[in-house]
Amino acid sequence: MIHNEEHIFQLILEKLSGEISQENLDYLNKAAAEDPNVQRCLDEMEDALKAAGPGFMNDLYNEMAWGKVVSLLEADPGEGMKIGERGLELSEEQLKSMEEDRRTGKQSAEKLVQTPSASAIPEEPLEAFPEDFFEQVNNIKKSPAKRWLAAASFLLIISIGLFFLVSGNKRAPNGGMANAGSAGMVKLLLDNGDTISLPENNSEDIAAQQAKLHPVPGQLTFTSTGSANGWNTLLVPTGRDYRVVLADGSQVHLNAFSRLRFPFAFNGSTRDVYLEGEAYFNIAPDAGHPFIVHTGAIDTRVLGTAFNINAYSDSMVVTSLVQGSVSTARSHEPAVLLKPGMETVYSAGHSQVMRAFDENITLGWRKGEYTYYNQSLRSLDAVVRHWYGKTLVFEDTALTHKKLTGVIERDHPVTEFLDGLKKTSGISYYITAEKIYLSSNN
Repeated sequence: MIHNEEHIFQLILEKLSGEISQENLDYLNKAAAEDPNVQRCLDEMEDALKAAGPGFMNDLYNEMAWGKVVSLLEADPGEGMKIGERGLELSEEQLKSMEEDRRTGKQSAEKLVQTPSASAIPEEPLEAFPEDFFEQVNNIKKSPAKRWLAAASFLLIISIGLFFLVSGNKRAPNGGMANAGSAGMVKLLLDNGDTISLPENNSEDIAAQQAKLHPVPGQLTFTSTGSANGWNTLLVPTGRDYRVVLADGSQVHLNAFSRLRFPFAFNGSTRDVYLEGEAYFNIAPDAGHPFIVHTGAIDTRVLGTAFNINAYSDSMVVTSLVQGSVSTARSHEPAVLLKPGMETVYSAGHSQVMRAFDENITLGWRKGEYTYYNQSLRSLDAVVRHWYGKTLVFEDTALTHKKLTGVIERDHPVTEFLDGLKKTSGISYYITAEKIYLSSNN
């Protein structure tokens, strides 16, 4: 399961405050079990709460306090503030200045930032922080063993503050920040917990646990240097696609916002990988070692073939066969054998359904295109979210059922698609950092 960072921080806040529902707690525990980064973050936030004391949660609920700390993010790094691996770090001089300003009632944040974005934050006295806040931070900073706890505390404040400030700022000006060129970096999470970034322009080998990585623009190959039994996870961010060549020579092309778990070597009787998101597989033939793709409730078993799997949601898995043969199965149900040009569709609570598919539409994402024919506007939300990192919000609910035909190109700004809607369908839009608000001109 792929997790939204801000949502995870919100659930962590609910857990720390004791207000989390059982459903959300189950989701958070599952996310922590599946993703070491989530577990690490949860552990650090709990330690940060213990370090800061029982009054810490009350301060987190104070939106003005969030605004003050968020404003620090815009500070000039040359002034001594930085965001390190463990969060926000302040220099001793800045902490002393902030404490002095708290006592005098001044806005210490103004000394750290003088930008238009900061001026949009309502001015409130720094007494929004508890009386002993800076004393607590300074005491922690004096102990090297606990310095990271202070950073974690700041990180929690900043992350939760950004969540509320961004989601609450509905009517931000239309932005041109929808360009996929601002997408994040592809990363490889190793079995030992280390994370390796794979920059687009990198072509040098990277030494990793049990393997040597050979990244080139848009693709990763590797050479196993050990038993390589551990599981590694390739994470492809919003707005990107990426290829990886597995140990047996099989090629996997991952769509945006997808992840693939795989070993550096296949040492068992089967070749197993785990997919979340969407990917196109071209499997190297090996009759003695079937290749199995695990996607939520569906397992796809192959010997040597080419196929596409869309599994962004565990409740909907679509397996489309291009050549060769595959079988798709779920627990306690007979396997379904596919022929080229056919696909199976699994929906939660229903048996698999077989149907024909159009390669130009299903595989268009590999060329950075999504073609839609007589589809509802609501159905395009997933594409916009995965390619541009934004969610469609329908201010006019009738628009959710509006049927459209067209093409979305990933490497073009999302405003190009939205301007097309405005011209052809009379739909107005507003863009914020995370959402696109749609309304009808009628």
